[in-house]
Amino acid sequence: MKESYDFSVSIRTLKKELPETSQVGIGEDACLFSIKYDGNDDKFSKPIRLVGNILVFCVKGSVHMSVNLNEYDVKEGSLMILTDQDIVKVEKGSDDEIKNLHWVMIAMSQNFLSDLRVDFKKILSEGVTLLETPVIQLNQEIRGYFEDYLKLIGKVADSQLPMYRDAVRSLISSMVSIAAGQWIADVNRLKDRKVIIVDSRSEHKILVFRQFIKLVSENYTRQRQVLFYADQLCMSPKYLSKLVKKVSGKSAPEWIDAYVMLEAKHLLKYSDMPVKEIVFRLNFSNQTVFYKYFKAHSGMTPTEYRNS
Repeated sequence: MKESYDFSVSIRTLKKELPETSQVGIGEDACLFSIKYDGNDDKFSKPIRLVGNILVFCVKGSVHMSVNLNEYDVKEGSLMILTDQDIVKVEKGSDDEIKNLHWVMIAMSQNFLSDLRVDFKKILSEGVTLLETPVIQLNQEIRGYFEDYLKLIGKVADSQLPMYRDAVRSLISSMVSIAAGQWIADVNRLKDRKVIIVDSRSEHKILVFRQFIKLVSENYTRQRQVLFYADQLCMSPKYLSKLVKKVSGKSAPEWIDAYVMLEAKHLLKYSDMPVKEIVFRLNFSNQTVFYKYFKAHSGMTPTEYRNS
């Protein structure tokens, strides 16, 4: 009998699910985790939607992951920058790579992130959005700094020093700024891919896109029409679709369908929920409509997918 799997993962969830010996935190706002994955725990193989923000530094091993349905290789020395409402899933890796996988993660709430002394507006104005490149490979020098920072952050967070919370916040701010410097330099050197130069107009488009994604993540089980999201953002469906396509490379309907399909696949694969209940949960009018929708987007019927 399968148990229903909680799709959304917050800092509180991580602290509850991961071993206490692997974590040190400063309340509910921030926590550092050192995770050695032995390949036996399947939590990492299921899609999760983040509630909060996470920096993931790969100490050892490698793995293939997806972030918002785009796939990336994460290997030793890689840094992943995951933001609130990102959908993340471990896709694959060899047995040896998976069993030797060691991550250090810093999970931060939105409030904690907003208090960091990092000029995110400047970062956006000099490079491209994290929507484009959430994974970077740290060079040897910055990787050394990162390892030193992570050790110090863990040590200070586990201490009883006066104002240790402020000290941890300052250390994370400094570490993020160092990583951002390489991130900007790297993406600006990628001549073979589209670089978004962020002026005041394109910065506005990125903010609108993030609002759109937030609305989709909150409403996709009830609303699949672009008109609903356009109304919420006070713009025409045509303009919203054009903006979303320009910023992300995917149309607004594609993003909405991606969220619906990920939820549907998750419920079919990781729960015993009857199909008719999934139909109701995702607000389809009947099972026939859901079957046609699912097959059009996956090439299989819900039953075929569940049994595959």
